[in-house]
Amino acid sequence: MHGFRFLLLAISTVSAALAARIEVHTSEALMSAMQKAKAGDTLMVYPGTYTGDLDASGDPGNLPNGKGYFWIGQNGTAANPIVVVGVDSMQPPVLKGKSIDTGYVVHLTGNHIILKNLVITFGEKGVILDNSSHTLIEDCEVYNIGSELIHVRHASNHVTINRNKLHGSGNSGKNGGRGTFGEGVYIGTDQARWGAKDRPQSEWGEKAISEGYGGYDWRVHHTRVLCNFFSGGISAELLDVKEGAQHTLVKGNMLVGDSIGLKPGARDYDDSFIDQKGVKGTFVDNAFCACGNKITRFIVEEPRSKFPHIPDSLTADKSTRVWCDDSGKDQNDCSADKNSIVSVVTDPRPGCAEFFIFAEK
Repeated sequence: MHGFRFLLLAISTVSAALAARIEVHTSEALMSAMQKAKAGDTLMVYPGTYTGDLDASGDPGNLPNGKGYFWIGQNGTAANPIVVVGVDSMQPPVLKGKSIDTGYVVHLTGNHIILKNLVITFGEKGVILDNSSHTLIEDCEVYNIGSELIHVRHASNHVTINRNKLHGSGNSGKNGGRGTFGEGVYIGTDQARWGAKDRPQSEWGEKAISEGYGGYDWRVHHTRVLCNFFSGGISAELLDVKEGAQHTLVKGNMLVGDSIGLKPGARDYDDSFIDQKGVKGTFVDNAFCACGNKITRFIVEEPRSKFPHIPDSLTADKSTRVWCDDSGKDQNDCSADKNSIVSVVTDPRPGCAEFFIFAEK
């Protein structure tokens, strides 16, 4: 933890000599600046609505799931990250797609990126991170998205999701109707789409092999979900941590489950606030409000070792409880006495620290 705090201190004191500060006022300028961003650049986005374009963003895409309306594929560094920040936190800029059924609003495939003070909306997926490490999403709002709001995927690691407002997922008309999919934060990859070029196909999932695109690397680790306000309207699990994901920390979040499994088209497996299929996860100091929903499953462990390519070491133990059973084998820590069930919703963000403090000069 102390090492991470030191890293963020270094981030917040990047010298002006190293960091190019680029003022952005139009959609075209934002797409271009994100595409060309280099280590140390700060993209200062002024209030307004910025509509992205799948063809103009520069995103080469990753079949079968398309491209980002806005895309960053370059790498920052620990001392000189790439920063995209709304300059006025009281009037954050709105980044949006063109269809709730198509594309990612923001697609990140580079390392050491910071998204700060942004509103992200109106795409099939909100923010997708593929092979992105040491990225921070902070003080953003992600809402009105067709499927999941934020997805940490494809060997991404050390990603921090801090102090965001997350709501309104599962709104797409695709795949059988509203609510079919729609997680709040999705970490890792379902076993059927496991695939990594440096691993034998005996470890891949059936869809990754049969669909011919190679799948996604399941080795996602050290994701931190801290002090977020999951404020409602999320049709599936508020957090879904997939098999293969390790060292996930979920702490200090307010989780409103008013829409889990209730939107038209929702599936019967959308039945818990949090699914933990991975290992070595820690879930503490979170508050859960069903808020009128009859849901009673809070943090559920779901083993995936029934699939031959999933070793026991990469998936949770079986538990029939409404909370994880803390058996010790999977090293998950998510018991009832370390979290709380509440009837009054409070926004946790004002009481939580920022990791990156932006000061306009």
